[in-house]
Amino acid sequence: MADIEIHGLPQSNFVWATRIAAGEKGVAHRLVPSPPHTPDILAINPLGKVPVMRHGDVAIAESRAIIGYIDAAFDGPALRPADAVAAARAEQWASYVQTAAEPVLIRQYVFAYFFPKTADKSPDRAAIDAVMPEVTRHMGILAQAVQSGAIDAGAPGVAQSYLTPILFYLDMFPETKGMIAAAPALAAYLATQMARPAVQATLPPPLPA
Repeated sequence: MADIEIHGLPQSNFVWATRIAAGEKGVAHRLVPSPPHTPDILAINPLGKVPVMRHGDVAIAESRAIIGYIDAAFDGPALRPADAVAAARAEQWASYVQTAAEPVLIRQYVFAYFFPKTADKSPDRAAIDAVMPEVTRHMGILAQAVQSGAIDAGAPGVAQSYLTPILFYLDMFPETKGMIAAAPALAAYLATQMARPAVQATLPPPLPA
């Protein structure tokens, strides 16, 4: 029987991040596929954003809060270091990936391919070209973080849970696929993470056409 329910679309990188974190923690969960703004989502998050989580009488919105709850409420490998300095540095990188890199890499770049605003629904080249300088900057920061071990490919963690879905999607598109291939640390990180059981078990299906 699942310990928790996670509600949201499986293709959402934030939904996937919470599912990876649950798997790394060893917490069984049931995915309830739900688009944003549906009644079961709005009942927990008044903004209608996914994911949301239910655990008995506990209902929580926002992916960071969900991951924090999973880490604190269940036994299993820690998703945050116990040492104060190491925990702060891990939180620094988790915050960077979630709040700085993700809005550029997913919301602006990937969405210009997945959800273009062009009349014929072809990739929005104007939006892609406009965001490429920022994409390049964030890819360089991430490559350095992985190469230095600040984000450790071989360990579970909050930053890792967020970064793996992002890189998975970036590897689908020509500009960022090339950047990953040209950065051995990022390419190795992605390969290592994609082989982890928690990632394989939660791999989302392709987006509907």
